[in-house]
Amino acid sequence: MKSAILHILVCLICFATQVKAQNFPYRYLPPIPIAPTEEVSCMFFASNGIMWVGTNAGVKSYDGYVVKTYKSSAYQPGILPNNTIRSIAEDHQNNLWLGTRNGLVRMNKRTGKFKSFFLPEESQRIIYTLYVSKDGTLWVGTDGGLSYFNPKTERFHTYTPQNTWLIDENGHKQKISIYSVKAIIEDQNGDLLIGTWSSGLMRFKRGTNIMYRYPSFNATNSAYSLFFDKHRRLWVGTWGYGVVRLDNPGNVRQPGAHQYPYSANHFDTFYKIVHDPVTRTLWACTREGVCYLEEDIPNAEWKGYSSIGNNPLNFNNDIATDGQGNIWLCTQNNGILQVNTQPSIFKLWNLDKSHTQLTINYIYSILTTDGENFWLGLNPYGIALHNRKTGKTLFNHEIPGLANIQQRALTTSISDIAKRSNGEIWFANNSYGVIVKPATGKPAFQLTHETHPSIIQDNFVNTLFESDDKIMWIGQRNGLSIVYPNNQGTAITMKEGKQDLTSCDIRHISQDKEGNIWLATDNEGIIRISGNARNPKSLRCKQYSLAQRNFDIEDATACLEDSRGRLWAISNSGGLFLYNKVKDKFEPKNQEYHLSGDRMLTIKEDENGNLWLTTDYALVNIVWGKDSKKPQDIIYFTNEDGLGNVLFVPNTACQYGKELFFGSRTSFFSFVPSMKPQLGKNRKAKLVVTDIIVDDQPFAKLDSAEKADISKEMPAYTRQLIIPAGVKKFNVEFALLTYGNTEKNVYAYQLEGYDDDWQYCDKGVHKAAFQNLSSGTYYLKIKATDGYGKWQELPYTITILVLPPWYASRLAFMLYILILIGGIFAMARWYKDRVKTRNSLQMGVILTNITHELLTPLTVISATIYKLKEVAPQYEEDYLVMDSNINRTTRLLRQILEVRKSQAGQLHLLVSKGNLTSFIEDACENIRPMAEHQKVTLSLEKPRGDGMAWFDADKLDKIIYNLISNAIKYNKVGGKIDVSLSFDKEQAIIRISDNGIGMSEEKMKHLYTRFFDGDYRKQNQPGTGIGLALTHDLVKLHHGDIRCESEEGKGTTFTLTLPIRKGAYAPAEIDLSDKGKAIDKEAIRQASRETRFEAPAATEEDKPKLEPVRPSHLIRKNMSKILVVEDNEELLALMQQVLSKSYHVFTAKNGKQAMNTIMKEKLDLVVSDVMMPIMDGIELTKLLKEDKRFWQLPVILLTAKNKEEDKTEAYTIGADAYITKPFKFEELEVRINALLANRKKLIEKIETVVSLQTKEEAEAQPNVHLSDPDLEFVTRATEMVMKHLGDADYDRESFAKDMAMGESTLYNKVKATTGQTVIAFITTIRMKEARRIMQSNPNILISDVATQVGFNTPKYFSKCFKKEFGIFPKEYAEELKKG
Repeated sequence: MKSAILHILVCLICFATQVKAQNFPYRYLPPIPIAPTEEVSCMFFASNGIMWVGTNAGVKSYDGYVVKTYKSSAYQPGILPNNTIRSIAEDHQNNLWLGTRNGLVRMNKRTGKFKSFFLPEESQRIIYTLYVSKDGTLWVGTDGGLSYFNPKTERFHTYTPQNTWLIDENGHKQKISIYSVKAIIEDQNGDLLIGTWSSGLMRFKRGTNIMYRYPSFNATNSAYSLFFDKHRRLWVGTWGYGVVRLDNPGNVRQPGAHQYPYSANHFDTFYKIVHDPVTRTLWACTREGVCYLEEDIPNAEWKGYSSIGNNPLNFNNDIATDGQGNIWLCTQNNGILQVNTQPSIFKLWNLDKSHTQLTINYIYSILTTDGENFWLGLNPYGIALHNRKTGKTLFNHEIPGLANIQQRALTTSISDIAKRSNGEIWFANNSYGVIVKPATGKPAFQLTHETHPSIIQDNFVNTLFESDDKIMWIGQRNGLSIVYPNNQGTAITMKEGKQDLTSCDIRHISQDKEGNIWLATDNEGIIRISGNARNPKSLRCKQYSLAQRNFDIEDATACLEDSRGRLWAISNSGGLFLYNKVKDKFEPKNQEYHLSGDRMLTIKEDENGNLWLTTDYALVNIVWGKDSKKPQDIIYFTNEDGLGNVLFVPNTACQYGKELFFGSRTSFFSFVPSMKPQLGKNRKAKLVVTDIIVDDQPFAKLDSAEKADISKEMPAYTRQLIIPAGVKKFNVEFALLTYGNTEKNVYAYQLEGYDDDWQYCDKGVHKAAFQNLSSGTYYLKIKATDGYGKWQELPYTITILVLPPWYASRLAFMLYILILIGGIFAMARWYKDRVKTRNSLQMGVILTNITHELLTPLTVISATIYKLKEVAPQYEEDYLVMDSNINRTTRLLRQILEVRKSQAGQLHLLVSKGNLTSFIEDACENIRPMAEHQKVTLSLEKPRGDGMAWFDADKLDKIIYNLISNAIKYNKVGGKIDVSLSFDKEQAIIRISDNGIGMSEEKMKHLYTRFFDGDYRKQNQPGTGIGLALTHDLVKLHHGDIRCESEEGKGTTFTLTLPIRKGAYAPAEIDLSDKGKAIDKEAIRQASRETRFEAPAATEEDKPKLEPVRPSHLIRKNMSKILVVEDNEELLALMQQVLSKSYHVFTAKNGKQAMNTIMKEKLDLVVSDVMMPIMDGIELTKLLKEDKRFWQLPVILLTAKNKEEDKTEAYTIGADAYITKPFKFEELEVRINALLANRKKLIEKIETVVSLQTKEEAEAQPNVHLSDPDLEFVTRATEMVMKHLGDADYDRESFAKDMAMGESTLYNKVKATTGQTVIAFITTIRMKEARRIMQSNPNILISDVATQVGFNTPKYFSKCFKKEFGIFPKEYAEELKKG
């Protein structure tokens, strides 16, 4: 019976304790919602301060800002063997061990890699507890017993019934039975204490395989949690039986157990126990909530709390402490609640509202006159008087003396309260003026605009202030008033110059030591009033505002002059300002002092000269050191520090003695600033790097390759970051691990190499952001403060290496240097080669020019011989010797020009189809006289068949000639030369063999070298050393191959291999015209004649004495008039003498003189040199062919140029013949006679072209030059146009179809024969036919004429007619009528 009564009493006591405990005595913060929809089972603080939480959805980390989850999923499989985490521990290598429902996981926090381990038995699948002993050994508790991890073998050893002995409480030794481990702890001797589910408490001596069991403490022998206190007492939490304390845990048999009272199902299951050194209490988490025990109080009992405030604590599965007064309570579904047991310097004074229904939003104003009673202005309305000793609060009419105040005056806000020197209490009413409570027991009264119009201009009163001269200053919404000590008053008119400031909205009034009154207004900035207030007219105003550029904003909340004489101003939108007397302006200080937020609501100074300010979320203390220019510390206080439910409003503070008072939401708080240093003096939260964000991607979400490139370690451990060139931006996130009110934390960073000073983060920002950094090496430093003014830096700097783009990398620059060096060498070599090539080309050009110049004297010599043949024909053999040497010299010069073409890449191949057998046969026959002259036998072996092939006759002729002539030169008298031609599939093979002197191997090496000095001098033969070199180049140009076999003294064989199919040549190399390539037989015959006569070496050249050039004045009847244009006077004189026999010759020395002669004389033909000064022959010909008066005048061009391009250019501009120097006069006369004959025939037939010209026109233009085919073409073309005369749509395309010609061909033909374009030709015929019609019928309508000749509109017809005949058709018709 007694035991039952005792049990009931214990339950009642516990219940009473629990109920009472709901008024939780410690501060707490809102819960951290780690996993609102998940079950939390455990928590753990790692060595770097990061909080880790185990849930049924993986493990989570929390840094006070961000929750990160690590779990297995479809996108990240295999991270965890099971997502339900039951236990967490950390070994000495910074590895985090996670016990799951299916094995163990080791997480390397440095690398972020996970590795799973599985114990061998099924009973070891669930990991209930993990513990790391002092020596770093990891111990594991499962249903299969105690195990430890061997890091060397990475295997587990388990103490099982097979290998472990148990000594029970009676001293009996036996094999241990199966036991389930729930808790592990190590004592000071290194022994392990093992708590089990139902096998009691056991001690395990390390190094043995023996366990000692303690006596049973409860019916189920439960020992669920273990904890050693500072006295080395062991506290054992049980499952369902409360807590047992062992005072002598080293004695297994008599441990000195003390059972603490408990109630079944009420705080009887203890999951974990911790110690709080600040309050010297033990804290435990249970199924029902949290308990704490004051360990130093004898017979103290556990006090349980199932909730704290509105936060339920059921299933409080885990608990942790930092040893500095912070305790975290980990609940299963209600987040993690942080409790702070540190004593606060702040005292909260709550208003007693038990007897009133008054609604209070916040304290609007506060005043105490004795430190005990506090006058409070309330929002939204009312006045309160609170006695903090008794805790009693009176409201409105309950306050003695206020009973007679109208109710409506107490239904609005009281924004300020002030005590007057006469003891009166004045209340600033926001709608009803001022309420005055006399110092005596007299009833309170009101000052309103209605009762005191001279004092109250606006019943909306904001602030009150009594100056040193005992004048009361009343700040209103629209003005300022003063009340003198005699209660007389007046309104103040405020002006600065012409600006009227009277209607300003005054929010605060203060006075400096010089007697100046400072008004903080809501719309006019700050106004300073100086002068004698007793003489209002003497007052002077000075405004500080945005418009005046001496205050950066328009609103101010308050002004305060501190004990150091500094004038401060605060603002609702600009923060803190300091008055600069020298500049006479207020300067902002928020950025300089690194104050967060720009809303400053209240400012006060304490006895130490330090400032106290209120902001939206905190109480800020600015502490000054020896240097008064910059704060020593800036400390932030929030609700975490005991401020209660913070809600600050402007100018709600007062001071009494050393104590400061600040109004808040439904209470006010007070403190003595000198007690502040005790607060947070032991706190030192850890500063860590939490993440690296690369291009908006967290480090964890980067792929493995990107991670490896950026950092080898996880963000919390990294010391170096390598930022690839492609990264545009990156952030380094960090956190000060306070976990409480993180808004107080302030961060700063400095990137050395980029920032000159620390960069302070804005409120709520905890990252360093970088964008588009230049490549290079930087060093990042980070620091932070938790709001208590002590900054701490990250203990290391992070090296940040920003890589340059590939083109700006070190390797690239090395490559650039190599390229530069290579380029310099290449440029040097190129310049050297260029100089060499330029010199060579210059020499080549000089050689070419000399060659051209030599051809003209040869022409003079040839012309002289031609003249001498007529005068002295008896010297025929001498003339032949001269002709032979002229031809040899000419051929030599031609070869030099060919070599120059080859060097310049100007040789072009043009193949056509022909009989190669006949070509070789003719070539041999043409050179046979040369062989016979040397008494050398020349034979040809040719194949049967037609021998058709594609080849360039000109190039092949030079090849054959050079090889055979070379064989003749290097042969002996009576020698032989065998030429053979054969065909092999798509090739022709030509062999030329001789039995001459042959060549040595040394000379064979230089066989095709230009100007190589061969053995021709030994043979007494002329030679230049360029023939074989030219031959080699021509064979290669022909896509062929040339080989030489020679034996000294026996002879030489040249073998040519040439392609003969059309497909072997490029389209540009194929001549598709019908004319074949004529063989230059004359050149071969001339070459053969060279060998018959040897020209004696000239010892002296006498310049031929010729008659001077002068025009011929003797003109014979019917002689053709020709003009000879030549700049060489000797050749010009010879040509005049020779040609004057058959023609009337005019002469000119250049193109300009020639044009003068052509303009004066009616010439039949022009013979002109090409290369002349002033105007050359090409330019002269072009001018003639472009002039309609002379375009039919035949022109023969004489030149030393023999390139195909030169001939093409000459014929393109309209030359009728092109003769190269040196030429034979017989050939020149033949060309002249042919052209003149054609011209004569044309003149005889031109009159037949009646459609183009009238008879008068033909007579006016007798010099038109048309050949018979041209005449036929013009006639046919005219007939076609006449046939379609009336067709307005008859154009160039239709004309070309009728003529069966292409448009371009038609254009060229019409242009060549008529000098007109196709359209002009058609228009001319139409115009002349129109004129004929009008001549036959002058009265015909112009529109009818236009229609008949193919014009759609008369207007365009008239325009064309005017252009053709110089007169409009209407005017022409009128003239016909008159005439």
